[in-house]
Amino acid sequence: MYKVAVTSRCRVAVAGATGYIGVQCVEILARHPNVELTRLLARSHAGRRFPEVVPGSTVDMPLEAGFEVDGVDAVLTALPHTVAAAHARQWIEGGAVVVDMSADFRLRDAAEYERWYGVPHPAPGLCGESVYALCELLDGELRGADLIAAPGCYPTATLLATVPALRAGLVEADLVVDAKSGVSGAGRSPSLGVHYAEVNESVRAYGVDGHRHKAEMIQELRRAAAAGGMARGVVDPPQTDLRLTFVPHLVPMTRGILATAYLRPLPGTGFAQLREVYAELCAAHPCLRYDETPPATKSVAGSNVAALNVGWQDGVAVVTCAVDNLLKGAGGQGIQALNLRFGFEETAGLPLYSRWP
Repeated sequence: MYKVAVTSRCRVAVAGATGYIGVQCVEILARHPNVELTRLLARSHAGRRFPEVVPGSTVDMPLEAGFEVDGVDAVLTALPHTVAAAHARQWIEGGAVVVDMSADFRLRDAAEYERWYGVPHPAPGLCGESVYALCELLDGELRGADLIAAPGCYPTATLLATVPALRAGLVEADLVVDAKSGVSGAGRSPSLGVHYAEVNESVRAYGVDGHRHKAEMIQELRRAAAAGGMARGVVDPPQTDLRLTFVPHLVPMTRGILATAYLRPLPGTGFAQLREVYAELCAAHPCLRYDETPPATKSVAGSNVAALNVGWQDGVAVVTCAVDNLLKGAGGQGIQALNLRFGFEETAGLPLYSRWP
């Protein structure tokens, strides 16, 4: 069995280690050149060893109950909503950086959290302290951060497809996004909605009246629209003018998200200008790739890379973004943020190539 090395400088615990996202984190961190993976927390499987719960894994570590993480430098949390929030302050005060992959700290407004998730926020005082870590759209905010919120999988693909054009002041703040996800986005716990017989050979839209990930998208899009207004010389543009129509779909595949954004260019903006914005962004970031044709989800499956393409149809920009929902859309992105926070190579430990076919 693979034994985790104990010579690395950053001691990391994973809470929620046996869910789909937690498993991605464990497998990457166990082989990360700058990390010592010290503790795996998984209440429902406490007392067992990781390979007993995750078939094929060679990470031979015990699974622990509880939420005590003394002696670690960072905690990566892949827990159900509200659970991480209930323990985050304790972890931070104990000296750990918290990288949360639930929705608990993505929204800066605790009232918005309650509106979309149906429960009061367990730690409303921390909401304004987190850094929303879509790494390619940040400007150094991760340095010194104690609380990092990894974006949701749909927001990752949607924001990468829309924010660059909006922030550059090239498109209207009236966005339409169609997104499709594999069933692993629903998590590892069984439910009727992702039962094989229910999803196989079928595609359906859901959340048409408002998917809860839309809240964090709107939050970040408003920031981008404000930056875009300033780029055009508009001082303090009204954020309430921004509108997003977002419709997710469930498709019969295991992993992957494809977001297609329809953007209306402002007068004077053409295809070449928009393409340049996205191509330059991809060239500047190792976990982005610009494709000359619309990407397929299989081309990024198993990698921490987001693939982007800009198309054009009858004066409308059609931007597509493909990500692996469990990696760039979740666990991989959390580790990418961890790398930046601790000054490691941004891609340290991360898979950057898909398995094809």
